[in-house]
Amino acid sequence: MRKTLMISSVLALGLGFAGAQTATTAASAQVTQFSDVPAGHWAKDAVDKIVSCGLIQGFPDGTYRGNENLTRYQAALIFHRLLTTDALSKCGFSQGDMTTIVNGMQSVSTELAAISTRVGDLEKANADQQARIAALEEKINTLTTGAGSADVAALNARIDALEAAIKNIPAGPQGPKGDKGDKGDPGAAAVVTTPVVTTPPVTTPPTTVVIGDVTPNVAVTSNYYAGLDVGMKMSDKATAPCYRTKYPNNPSGYCLTVGGQLGAKSVFGPIGARVAAAYAPGYNGISADVAATYSMDMGSNLGLYAGAGLGITSSTARATTGNASDVYALGLVGVEYRVTDNIAAYVEGDGRYYLSNKGYGTGLATTYTTSGAVNTAAKGFNGAVKAGVKFYF
Repeated sequence: MRKTLMISSVLALGLGFAGAQTATTAASAQVTQFSDVPAGHWAKDAVDKIVSCGLIQGFPDGTYRGNENLTRYQAALIFHRLLTTDALSKCGFSQGDMTTIVNGMQSVSTELAAISTRVGDLEKANADQQARIAALEEKINTLTTGAGSADVAALNARIDALEAAIKNIPAGPQGPKGDKGDKGDPGAAAVVTTPVVTTPPVTTPPTTVVIGDVTPNVAVTSNYYAGLDVGMKMSDKATAPCYRTKYPNNPSGYCLTVGGQLGAKSVFGPIGARVAAAYAPGYNGISADVAATYSMDMGSNLGLYAGAGLGITSSTARATTGNASDVYALGLVGVEYRVTDNIAAYVEGDGRYYLSNKGYGTGLATTYTTSGAVNTAAKGFNGAVKAGVKFYF
């Protein structure tokens, strides 16, 4: 009956809140402000109401903890305050609200009684279960201590006594001595075989003798290269002078060139290829050639190379206005020193055999026919030397 009354009180409190929202009486006390129920919270009005009625006071740290479960002890405390402080009458409920609460309690009294009976049965079943667990624990304790422990000790003592009795059984009397048996045939002499230990022969690894040249490791990490260079080209001062920029009226027997090249050190084994171009400002001439090269590494960072190819020079024409082109056969020889894995300094000498002499850029001397005309078909040899830097990549 008491449980039914407590559940009814909770239901009455819930039904009464609907009418209490509009009740404004002087009984409303100062409401405790909980740190975890801020203004605008959807349940703040309900929390403030039950706090003002004195049913809930919150936790000592000033929190409400609305997301935690309600324990049976906390529910008992709320019901105690409800029953002993007459909280409903202090919360400003009108006579109509109280009538609604009473009617609600009467309408659900049957269901509340059934719920109370089920809760009582569950509590009894829980108590019976606790009693069975306690009895089982008591039996376990009895087996490990007290009478059970004494039985185990007695059993161990009996086993020890039995083992001692077996060890102390005296030996029986010795029986009569039997007849002597026949002497057996002597066995064959045992042959002792000494094992033969075979010592494996010591094999001396052969000494490898390399006859001939040993190719050193090449420091260059890549096959392709690009180079920049400056050089000098031979010229005939009388008929193919090269005028230096600083001294435009003073012909020279050589002509300054600047150029560059692209190539591969190896296309087929030591055979490579390269394309080169050079510009001679004194002739306003441009030379370009392509050549096959053969490279030889001499050890350390030093290397030699040689090559042959064809080229063409375009420069100011001798007999006409404008520019003229002359084809030449090329032979070259050079040496390079690798400063790092990817940078090498080189010096190269070029020999060119021109198949014509139409432009001043050949640097060749000109010949004249009997009529005084320039013989632009005159062939001849010209040489050049240059130095520069190659960048391997």
